[in-house]
Amino acid sequence: MNNQQHPQITHLGEPVSDHTVSKKLEAEMDLTQAIGDSHDVLARATTVFPFTLFPDTITIDRTKLTIVHRGFLNAGEVLSIKIEDILNVTADVGPLFGSIKIATRFFERSKPYAVERFWRADALRIKRIAQGYAIAKQKGVDTSALSSKELAAKLDELGKVAPEETL
Repeated sequence: MNNQQHPQITHLGEPVSDHTVSKKLEAEMDLTQAIGDSHDVLARATTVFPFTLFPDTITIDRTKLTIVHRGFLNAGEVLSIKIEDILNVTADVGPLFGSIKIATRFFERSKPYAVERFWRADALRIKRIAQGYAIAKQKGVDTSALSSKELAAKLDELGKVAPEETL
């Protein structure tokens, strides 16, 4: 038996090949990278207290958009949407406040998921970054080389509407 095909014995007494060990290490490295990406926050906004007694939060990281809807006594709902599954993000804004509506592959198209009572600027920024990231993912853009700050700025710019239509 040559050196590359020599099985190793695990703690359970089962033979493991070098190929299996290298695949395991590769999977561990990929998962470690994914975990790091999920902690790399690009944008975060919280609804305005006291207009929402239990503030909700939207967070965008390198892999997903997460909505935390809080209820009474710290109860809540956490909804995570992969960036690739976002179809459209809209912001309804007034002079002070705004809301976000998110249409995905999984929600009914006539009823996007809505979160209300953000500060106006926060609603618009979340909309631009989420929409910009959805566009970048649909175009297959590799964003891994950019820092979080650079990526957020580029996505914000990509998600902007035409200059004559700005709010």
